Amino acid sequence: MALAYSQIFKVGSYCPPAVAAPVTLTPKNQRRVEIRVDGTTMIDNKPFFPFGFYHVSWKSTAQERKSALRDIAAAGFNTIHVSATNLEDYGEFLDEAERLGVYVLTEQNSIGLLNLINAFKQKPAVLGWSIADDVDNGKWSVENLLKSHQQAKTADPNHITYVSGYSNKIKQFANCSDVIARQSYPIKLRKPEELPATYSDISNAREAAAKFNRSTYANLQTYNWDSHSSKKYAGSQAPTFQEVRNMTYQALVAGTKGILYYTYHDSSWHLPDNPDLWEGVKSLVPELKLISPLLLDGEFQKIDTKMSNIVAGIWTRENQGVAVVVNSNYGKPREVALELPIAVREARSMFQNRPAGMALKPGKLFGSIDPLDVHVYRLIL
Repeated sequence: MALAYSQIFKVGSYCPPAVAAPVTLTPKNQRRVEIRVDGTTMIDNKPFFPFGFYHVSWKSTAQERKSALRDIAAAGFNTIHVSATNLEDYGEFLDEAERLGVYVLTEQNSIGLLNLINAFKQKPAVLGWSIADDVDNGKWSVENLLKSHQQAKTADPNHITYVSGYSNKIKQFANCSDVIARQSYPIKLRKPEELPATYSDISNAREAAAKFNRSTYANLQTYNWDSHSSKKYAGSQAPTFQEVRNMTYQALVAGTKGILYYTYHDSSWHLPDNPDLWEGVKSLVPELKLISPLLLDGEFQKIDTKMSNIVAGIWTRENQGVAVVVNSNYGKPREVALELPIAVREARSMFQNRPAGMALKPGKLFGSIDPLDVHVYRLIL
């Protein structure tokens, strides 16, 4: 069985370097997952952009978890972060993920990390092992996390380790896992400063991880804070699709090498119960499919917009490129004139029925961008 979406998505304290894992041969059916020097995830030497969802499964039945997997796969996503609650039925879940072309990051709480790894490391759907959640909550030390990472890599050198955190304190753990995932869940009371925070959240994590040739993924918000913290954020609403799309492209310009939305499901939230948001997020799949070859193998250059809450960048390879411009302001349209770092002969809107309208003149991309809009242009160099 070929995991088809690997083709679709070609798309603090100092932590000392980990002890090198012993060299082993990859079993015949097992994928080899590693991190390229630029942070790109590689599966059997092919670049891969993880794009999917969390499914917090502690209170879910095996059938509910499998149903969610099928729903996520049918929408075109290629990765799921899921909770393993026992060893008896989890192998069936991984087999189903393989059949559907979805890679899996697994967390556990009572099985035991090494028990989990040794039971399932041969499964082709395994992307890696989620060894710590909310790693910056004060319960983890650098030493303990490094020990877990080393144990996982010794038991299974063919897959990656993954941790997630919610603050800039995550930087102290930047060399203690193959992937550092930064949570960015800014939409609470819709203050003007909330949405633009995604760019700085992901940028700060990426800069820390890049020092050690580690990767950074973005965990982006697709839930309502009111469902999780009713007193502090009572009356809040889930992000709109426009806000989620905005966060997505902020994260891409900030340098993320994968996106896992939080969340498809947990004990107090089920995304399909919010059909407008679920349908909207699904519509991002073909967008990522089209731009991921350049995200993975293109050269990125940030554009200095000289404007608050307007971020932009271009990815180029050979004679083609993609330009992204993101306006994370609420309020009025903004007029922009972006100095392009390379010569561009043509710029065309990349997606139908998405915001567009900027024009190209020598050395510049200019025009108006409405509040919260994202513009994506195909460049001919």
